Amino acid sequence: MHLDERGDIAAAQIATFGPLLFTGLIFVVRDPKRRMAWAFLSLMSVLRLIGAISHIVSEGDPTNVTSRVIYFIMEAAGQGPLLAATLGFLRTVSQHSLDKTFIFAKGMAVFALAGISGVVLAIVGGARSSSAHTADEYNLDMQLRHVGLILFVVLFSGCLGITAYCWLYWRLIWIYRRRILISITIAMPFLLVRMLYGVFSAFAPSTVTFQNGHQIPVVPSSSGLGKFSPSSPKWYIYFVMSVLMEWIVVIIYLVTRVFTALDNDRPVEAGNDKSDGDSETSKSDVFCLKVPA
Repeated sequence: MHLDERGDIAAAQIATFGPLLFTGLIFVVRDPKRRMAWAFLSLMSVLRLIGAISHIVSEGDPTNVTSRVIYFIMEAAGQGPLLAATLGFLRTVSQHSLDKTFIFAKGMAVFALAGISGVVLAIVGGARSSSAHTADEYNLDMQLRHVGLILFVVLFSGCLGITAYCWLYWRLIWIYRRRILISITIAMPFLLVRMLYGVFSAFAPSTVTFQNGHQIPVVPSSSGLGKFSPSSPKWYIYFVMSVLMEWIVVIIYLVTRVFTALDNDRPVEAGNDKSDGDSETSKSDVFCLKVPA
């Protein structure tokens, strides 16, 4: 079967997220300190694999509406687990130092709930829209996807804010966990680009029209937000802003895992942290920060 450019991208996703799923499940078992993050990366791999396979099936049978809908749903929902994985790595950064502060004890749970809820709403909204019989029904169901996207934006904003918070209290973070914080900081610009693509894609023109209560696929305009549609002929925008950004972030996290053995981690001893010229202040900060709000 001949695949177009988006089909080739889907095949490449299968080739990359298949091994990532296997690796992520191994790390879920063998890396308990970062289990939450690897669990979400494994979930992301599942969504990306389902989406890629559905897209290839839809190219082989363009009349298969179900496979096309599944691809759109997985594309919309997949960014949520990647952001949640980033939140999980930030949770690891905070262990033994900042994890008892209010922003971690309460904020992490709120942001994690936002991410999970966003994934659910993106899936439910996409599934409901596939059975809509009128444009009004379709637009109403798509609002669920928009709400899910808003929750993804909340999650990304939370990750960004917590990252800045960790840098503010860099002196308190255990030595090897600082490497994870650095990797997250490097990944943030790529996550931002991926987030922007998700926003533009969600508000792109509809990819269907209605005739006698039936959905008819249409090719969206290549101008304006139409170029960010999942079925836009400008596939390279999708590849660069969505697929490539996700690959880069995942590679950053995998490389960090390889070179960061948390079993050997230790706190910064007073007076030994070159970034902190006042050890007494550090001791005081540790005491204050570890008192739950």
